[in-house]
Amino acid sequence: DSLFVMADLRVAGVEGEHRIKVRNLSSGGMMGEGAVRVSRGDTVEVNIRNIGWVKGSVAWVQDDRFGVALHEE
Repeated sequence: DSLFVMADLRVAGVEGEHRIKVRNLSSGGMMGEGAVRVSRGDTVEVNIRNIGWVKGSVAWVQDDRFGVALHEE
């Protein structure tokens, strides 16, 4: 679904958390936006309100937006 919620993002191997906007969310993936450097293939964790921390892999990056394929539905 199209939506707009704020979430925290952790990138594997990088210290700290980044605040991002979640633009789209489905059971298999999401689109995020924010001033965080990620690359295709990076493993990430996202803390989504009312869901909690979910793990995924960055599938694509374009400017300040990126897609994440979630490891579990």
